[in-house]
Amino acid sequence: MPDYIQDPNDSKKQIPGPKTDQHFDRFSSPVAYSGSLKQPSYVLITSAIVGGLGFYFGKSDSFSASSATERKATHTNDNTSPVLSGSQHYSQFNTLAAGQYSINPIAVSGSAVDVAKVKFVYKGGLDGMGRP
Repeated sequence: MPDYIQDPNDSKKQIPGPKTDQHFDRFSSPVAYSGSLKQPSYVLITSAIVGGLGFYFGKSDSFSASSATERKATHTNDNTSPVLSGSQHYSQFNTLAAGQYSINPIAVSGSAVDVAKVKFVYKGGLDGMGRP
């Protein structure tokens, strides 16, 4: 709940302060090979996917562990954000129509053109804490 402020019409009363950003729905646009993100409330596909996508549905710690293993296997010592490019780790969705999907992946893999059509949507909450 936002902080209370003095009522501009009556100095003896208080009214709720302005809502925070977490009160409202928001979205994230993942990029190809971006690593893991916060699990969304749902996924929005803005236009049809024809080239195929992969979604990672595991936990972020297993994503990080698989990413570290992949980096060691390729002898890459890049310690930036964990990226997992191996398609065997992702559930494949070869074609998707535009629309809202009630799935909760933490990562997406595919061509930059198709990944740009994916939006992770996070629901806001009345308590200002957002929703998982």
